[in-house]
Amino acid sequence: MHADPLLDFSMFSAPDVSKRSISLPTVSWIVHPQAETYCQQVEPKDGFVARPEGCVYWQIATSRCTLVTRPSTTHSQLGHLLLHCMEGK
Repeated sequence: MHADPLLDFSMFSAPDVSKRSISLPTVSWIVHPQAETYCQQVEPKDGFVARPEGCVYWQIATSRCTLVTRPSTTHSQLGHLLLHCMEGK
């Protein structure tokens, strides 16, 4: 049986503030049918991470995280994307 990465309900510990690239981000959420392509092409950004069905990109100087998902997503997906942004990886 293969686990669906969009339905990950495992517990985790929030990363320590000292290990975050962005500790208190301003978060935006964009819905786009080609989310991964959108994150690759958008500028300016300091980095991005793509996951199945979505991605996130960030700007460290302005403490901004932009989550981008396809029209149908999960709470788990949003959480994973936010953590990637805060950690900057």
